Amino acid sequence: MLLVPPVAGEQDCGLRIDDLGRSFPLDRMERHALCLLAGVVNDPTTSHVNPPIVTPVRKAVYDFLLNHVVLTAALVRTLGIGQYTIDRVGAQGFQGADGQGSEALVELLYKDSTQRVYHIQGTHHGRVFPLITGEAIVTLTSQTRRGNDGKESVETQMAVYARLDNPMLAALVKVLKPFLRDVINGKLVGPFLAIQRLGELIAADPEQVSRQAETMLELDKAELDAMRALLVPTLTPPSP
Repeated sequence: MLLVPPVAGEQDCGLRIDDLGRSFPLDRMERHALCLLAGVVNDPTTSHVNPPIVTPVRKAVYDFLLNHVVLTAALVRTLGIGQYTIDRVGAQGFQGADGQGSEALVELLYKDSTQRVYHIQGTHHGRVFPLITGEAIVTLTSQTRRGNDGKESVETQMAVYARLDNPMLAALVKVLKPFLRDVINGKLVGPFLAIQRLGELIAADPEQVSRQAETMLELDKAELDAMRALLVPTLTPPSP
């Protein structure tokens, strides 16, 4: 057990990290981010490390999809992968909905070339439980793989911590593991699995995905041009 103590006289943001969370880059995260981490990982309702997933695109393409989430969500909807809608909120945040009763405010707490840490504050309107609220921490750890054919892909592992606000519901989730844990986990990793599926479509036919994106007039032209340059560089006209 690793204990990161709080600064004297300040809010208690000490982190108690077990084996699941040892990969947090604690020494490189701002205090604001550490406090959000502590609020979830010190007493999670559920936590889970998902099996690695492989997205068959270059790392540059994968990073672009994560960095331009409004465009990515629009592509996901247009290509029939999911119903996600996303709007930017500030420099490092965005607000989204999955079209199935869940809404969330997401903040990127940390990013480097191989790791991202997200804080999610969300709500879900369902049939069994009219309103569920809570917070989560999702970490993405990615590395480049190269197959025997020389093609590059990205392997990503996601770790999820979730904490429900309702103590009675949280107790129920703990009792009914793994079923309810899997439901919560699926909601939190769903958007990233949609990116994986989008990556598969890009790998299969990058020109088709690029042409489809060009029909979405509501998207930022500069972002579309940048994506096209990544997907089909041979078709991108040179700069004057």
